[in-house]
Amino acid sequence: MKKPKISIVVATVYLLLFLLALNTGISLTIIFGMLSVSPFFILYMVYNVLKYGKPSQHTFEERFYDDWDYTRNGKE
Repeated sequence: MKKPKISIVVATVYLLLFLLALNTGISLTIIFGMLSVSPFFILYMVYNVLKYGKPSQHTFEERFYDDWDYTRNGKE
């Protein structure tokens, strides 16, 4: 899986299923099993994003936030 978006979607869907399981009254054994497996989804997602994600085009000194056009300390 070389596309980080897929691993992000899978981890998010798993989180939503886990939250749904908590609220529907499913057996605690299943909930505990889902809880014990969840770190693997998160670790794989982080690994996948760090390895195959696109790096920022700006440095930290140029832009503090990459998704917002904000120049750090008023520098332009």
